[in-house]
Amino acid sequence: MAMWLRAVTALLPLALTGLLISVAIGGRLDLGGGEKDLVWILPPLLWSLLFAASALVCWHRGMPLGRSLVRSALVGVAGVVLAAALLALVGQLGVAGRF
Repeated sequence: MAMWLRAVTALLPLALTGLLISVAIGGRLDLGGGEKDLVWILPPLLWSLLFAASALVCWHRGMPLGRSLVRSALVGVAGVVLAAALLALVGQLGVAGRF
């Protein structure tokens, strides 16, 4: 039973993000139209991928469920913040003429 619970908790955000993508692509959800929909969907997708990977690693290491979920959520947030900071830095370098 605990094995199924861990697998579901690790992969549920990824499944819900897939549902969000299918709803946005199907046209039932309009987040601003066109390519802006991708901009709004990429952070949750990145977070859910990092969350799932971290949760599965924590599970493999034998960490308790509650602590692994909190740690996985923090890893996901840190990954999204790091990606945003890197994109902002690259954008600033591009504006300044470095690229």
